[in-house]
Amino acid sequence: MLSDDDILAAVRRGLGAAGADPAAFPAHGARITRHLLVDGEIVRSVETREERTGFQPGSPDLSDRPRYDDLDGYAIPAPSDPRNPSTLLLVRRGTVDPRPCVCTNGRRQCPRCEGAGDVKCPAYVPCGGCKGRLCCLSCEGTGKPALKAADRPQGETGTRVRCRECGAEDTACGKCRGAGQKKCGVCRGSGTRPCPVCERDGTIAHEYCEGTGRYVRWTEGVVERRPVVDAFKETSSLPDRAFAWTREDDAWQHVDTLDTLDTLDADLDADPGADLGADTGLDPAVAAYLKPRLGHHDGEVGRRVRVRHLSLARVTHDDHPHRVHVVIPGPVTPRVVTVRSPRRTRQLALLALVVLVAAVTVARLLS
Repeated sequence: MLSDDDILAAVRRGLGAAGADPAAFPAHGARITRHLLVDGEIVRSVETREERTGFQPGSPDLSDRPRYDDLDGYAIPAPSDPRNPSTLLLVRRGTVDPRPCVCTNGRRQCPRCEGAGDVKCPAYVPCGGCKGRLCCLSCEGTGKPALKAADRPQGETGTRVRCRECGAEDTACGKCRGAGQKKCGVCRGSGTRPCPVCERDGTIAHEYCEGTGRYVRWTEGVVERRPVVDAFKETSSLPDRAFAWTREDDAWQHVDTLDTLDTLDADLDADPGADLGADTGLDPAVAAYLKPRLGHHDGEVGRRVRVRHLSLARVTHDDHPHRVHVVIPGPVTPRVVTVRSPRRTRQLALLALVVLVAAVTVARLLS
């Protein structure tokens, strides 16, 4: 951490004082306050455990799944990286129950054809040319000539042929020749066609057992771990724009620490007022600042804390009331960012408002 003398010397250099002359920015009248910038995240691995009924059709091999007697007491190693989600499936000992299915060898009657294998199909369908209307201008498909022939449909350009029903010349549709319908192209006029569901078998695979004729049930334990991320970017009594004053090559302090389940259990037994820095690997000042975020969450089995922090110095001086100097530690020497003081900002805002009011007043007087 920079000393007060280092901070004042940096400000003097920032003002261009030759040799950082103390007279350019005397210690008397200078006020130094220190502020912390903290940027990072806390990733917790939160675990939930539940039991449910497991089911698989057929005769699955469950020998590779771990067995348990008490789900809450089943020990699992802490996660190596809390950011990675995971799901562990267990089998409660003595609950595996294989059974035969109620179906017939994995088959059941087809619901579409009700076991017949065929479904009904219209033997004849309307003619694609005349759609069954005015198939013959003389008899309209009845075979008996009408007293007065019908007029050709408006817009029809196709050639009419001899009707095979009534024999009239040049009156019938060229496609059906007066019949008004044609044999179905699927069943060829038979009136039935193969069932599209069972393909004429009459049965289909039973969905419950997937055609195997057997299934297995058991009590399944599910241990799920999911990451919960608490990201933060905060300052202590500085505006958020303070992060814009910094650079990546400034003297940020980085911490990356992994807490296992044993560490978290120790934290729970510790004195709530104890120094968090010793347990988390964080700088004590930063740990104290983050203490409200570092509390144990329900189901937490692992935690990773990634933090970078930077201590800034804010310097004001009675001889320079309109400026605020921010001293930022650097890799070699500190650097200085100079901004307007809040008082100066208010003065400029008030001046701008006065100018605006005056301009509006003059414009009204001249109009």
